[in-house]
Amino acid sequence: MHDVNDVEKADRMGRKRSQLFFVLAIVFFAGQSLYFTSSPLTRDSHARVGAWLILVILILMLLATGGFLLRGRKVRDLLNDETSRVNRMASQALGFWVTIITSLVLYVESMFDPLTFNEGVHILVTLGVGAALISFAVRERRAHRIG
Repeated sequence: MHDVNDVEKADRMGRKRSQLFFVLAIVFFAGQSLYFTSSPLTRDSHARVGAWLILVILILMLLATGGFLLRGRKVRDLLNDETSRVNRMASQALGFWVTIITSLVLYVESMFDPLTFNEGVHILVTLGVGAALISFAVRERRAHRIG
């Protein structure tokens, strides 16, 4: 049996989670626009690549778990209800398909304008992870509006 206080806390946190994921998506894509508009010399600096890798790993962890790992088990179980798990799985599937389609587009595009390996991987990961992140935020927002 769940405490009413835990249920209210989980509901508030679920609403904040969708907002947080939208903000994270904006920050993520803004950083990528800066990456692709910079010169190749500064683009591949270890600090930029390291920051991008850390952000990608953080986003993947959030998408894999639904976020809020540091909360108590009761609240975390309430946050990761069946609807949230379905939303997360559908968002991860969308990220997979975006990655596959992007890889096919990059394959064809590279025949006309060659890309470096790093640029190709960066584009693949950015679009796949970004699509999954936005999809989860939209689905969670819609679920909280309906529910």
